Amino acid sequence: MHITLAPFVAAIILAILDTYKSFRGDKSSFGILGYISIFIGHLLFVRSFLINDFTLKEVFLYSSKYLDLAYKFSASWAGSGGFIVWWLFIFTILTSLRRLKSPDSKMTYHNLMIIGLIVAAILNGAFERLNFSPENGLGLNPLLKTFWMLFHPPACFIGYALGFLIAIEVLLGRENRFLIGLTWIFLTLANVLGGVWSYFTLGWGGYWAWDPVETGLLLPWLSLTACFHNPKLRRNLILLTGFSVAFAAFVTRGGISPLHGFGINTSGYAIILLGIPFLVKALKDWHFDFKVNPLNVATYSLIGSYIVCFLGLIYQFFGKVSVDYYNFANMPFILALLSVLPICGAKDYGNYLKLLVLTYISSIVLTALTVFGYITWCEDAPIYVNYAVSLILPVAFFSLLSILKLQRIELKILHVSISLLVIAVSISWPYAYYSNYKSIYVDDSAYIDDLHIQIVSKEFKMGVEESFEIVKLRVNGKDVECRVRLDLNWLFRSGNFIFPDPAVVNIWLDNYYIVIPRAMDLFMFTCKYLYERNETYTLMMVSHVTGLNYETLIEEVKNWKPKEGVMLVYKKIPFINLVWIACALMIFGEIIALARWAK
Repeated sequence: MHITLAPFVAAIILAILDTYKSFRGDKSSFGILGYISIFIGHLLFVRSFLINDFTLKEVFLYSSKYLDLAYKFSASWAGSGGFIVWWLFIFTILTSLRRLKSPDSKMTYHNLMIIGLIVAAILNGAFERLNFSPENGLGLNPLLKTFWMLFHPPACFIGYALGFLIAIEVLLGRENRFLIGLTWIFLTLANVLGGVWSYFTLGWGGYWAWDPVETGLLLPWLSLTACFHNPKLRRNLILLTGFSVAFAAFVTRGGISPLHGFGINTSGYAIILLGIPFLVKALKDWHFDFKVNPLNVATYSLIGSYIVCFLGLIYQFFGKVSVDYYNFANMPFILALLSVLPICGAKDYGNYLKLLVLTYISSIVLTALTVFGYITWCEDAPIYVNYAVSLILPVAFFSLLSILKLQRIELKILHVSISLLVIAVSISWPYAYYSNYKSIYVDDSAYIDDLHIQIVSKEFKMGVEESFEIVKLRVNGKDVECRVRLDLNWLFRSGNFIFPDPAVVNIWLDNYYIVIPRAMDLFMFTCKYLYERNETYTLMMVSHVTGLNYETLIEEVKNWKPKEGVMLVYKKIPFINLVWIACALMIFGEIIALARWAK
């Protein structure tokens, strides 16, 4: 084991001593000393990445000496063990603040959770030491070399730490509305930033694919959102959130996600054990209340979606689950939630029922028109997806317009944001997920629908670990940039070495999503660069991995000249900017609610 483990072992011993003193009713400073040990251990762990200590296995696997400092820092949470170390660090900060605020409080549950997280980090390889001293590391996955890597994972482990904290508070018979709201904000941020990262970095034009990690992270958000709507079940749902946090981490590190296999570990299952006590307590004390009122309908709608997602994830450990399962199994619960949102917290229902009946009649009529071919929302999407859009949109608009009757401003903003989000996703998601790319070759300039595209410049750059093709475009007078990255290290590791960075052109609420689909010029530029520097061995490796004949490759490299123009593929995604606006409104509404509770 690496020397960075030592402070964490000390922290376990100190947590045990602190718990023993607490049972005896004696005051103890062991807890504070344990927190200090964790802070020191965390500092040493992160320092290993910054100073290129490749004897620590996590540094070797996820960093390299040529990485930018910001990426070296973010590499410290790229691996399974490193993520848990950061989760532990944030939880320890929160626990220490809780202890300072209430010095006489027993911290037994907090200590046990700290011990559990340290053990989980050990089992997930956070402190493994290599028996040799590598000159360099394998480097960070190219998909993680992005601005969003600095924000999405921190939002996750801060949300996870807060989720554990509020669940422990419930076990101790306490509730802190401010902490609950803060947890919800970070879980919302984590989900939203994950979608933003997927959309702006992965180059596929989508923001949500019901990937297991996305779905797992949605679970604690659903349970915590439900807790705001039902005072009788609030504590049970907070405990369920504590379990869901552990389950989400388990899914992330369990290796079932095709998009998130960056830092999995076979010991990822150990994390779920931390959440089992919360689940047992939540189910044991569950109070069933099936009275038909708006808050109950909203609560059980969210719980229904939770069950759909949870069952889908469980099945996904054994087989593939279609996105249609998640979309259509969740639809009845989304419709129920939209139907009661206008009167959740309202004192006067007015003519709500009459309007709701008219709305569902409108939904049926609109769906019938879609069935008979008079309305098509997205031609590339399956016909049943178009039926679903027609069914849900009138209910979402009804919910949006009726919510304006609510009294409290934060409720208006939060409920409006949910309705807007459903409208935006209903219209944009079929295009983002199903719509086919169209291709166009731009020699000097070209037109895409109402867009006038001009090539301003095209250049190739060679970095230490990556090469780049950078195409600067002027679209309707606005400058945008399309890039493609080629990572030879990743070619030798996985065979996948081309990573497009899309250009996104905003037209009001819509986007044109533009990608360079092929990088043959970039590949030839990189090979020529290696050839001119006599990197024969590397070129032979490239020819072997790509299946190209070495002599033929060298001949083509000698004669290669870059093309003047560029091939682009694009698709239009309507209402995508409304998705981001709705998410921002959602967070803003809860910030207002937090400010009210802080007073």
